[in-house]
Amino acid sequence: MAAHVHLLTVQAALLALSALLPGTAAGQALEVSPLRLTLPAGSAHGELWLHNTHPIAWHGQARLYRWEQTPDQEVLTPADDVALSPPLLDIAPGARQRVRVVRLDSAPVTQERGYRLLLRAGPDSPPLQVSLPVFLAPVGPLDRPPALTVALGGEQPAPALHLYNGGGRHVRLADLAFVDPRGQRHLLIAGLAGYVLPGHARQWPLPVRADGYRGGHFRARLDDAGEADLAPATPPIAPATAAGL
Repeated sequence: MAAHVHLLTVQAALLALSALLPGTAAGQALEVSPLRLTLPAGSAHGELWLHNTHPIAWHGQARLYRWEQTPDQEVLTPADDVALSPPLLDIAPGARQRVRVVRLDSAPVTQERGYRLLLRAGPDSPPLQVSLPVFLAPVGPLDRPPALTVALGGEQPAPALHLYNGGGRHVRLADLAFVDPRGQRHLLIAGLAGYVLPGHARQWPLPVRADGYRGGHFRARLDDAGEADLAPATPPIAPATAAGL
């Protein structure tokens, strides 16, 4: 497990890059499309395309890892129910390569499964290291609203925002903000904050405020949609005392 956690700490830094860019790894020779892949329920495979925009051949590898979360970490372990074809890549200058994500287990899933697809260049190729989210969709409609709840906690004097996803699919969180009791919006994290997988919790450290975030509420963009209020958890998690916040 220690090796898996070490791998995740390297890849967590790539999460924002791979999720924000529209189709190209910035400053790198390989265009990737799409940057997020969901296999619908009942589908045996999905695919993504790699385009070598560099004037020399690109060699590398693709690997799939099962993606789990703890409040503080992204945990990656080798996937044994999904495979890639091909895992070893050799793309000529200007050429395009299809990579298929193939399910090895055809049984329907009742809760979405998350994976990370890691692309890495070989030692003789233009550099590339990208982590892409891949999801197996559960049986049932995908248009249900996210079941995301928020609570305030953390050890004093450092507050933290806790989010729990009680729904059946992931939530992509961006532009996290706090709206104080006067209605003034304070941006906490610009752009992508991260993902919360179904049945998992994540937390983000918050800057210290004199009011301890009391009397206000949190907002964010969920799944590339407009801003929405984050529902408070019941019972709420709160700091033990007002002092220090």
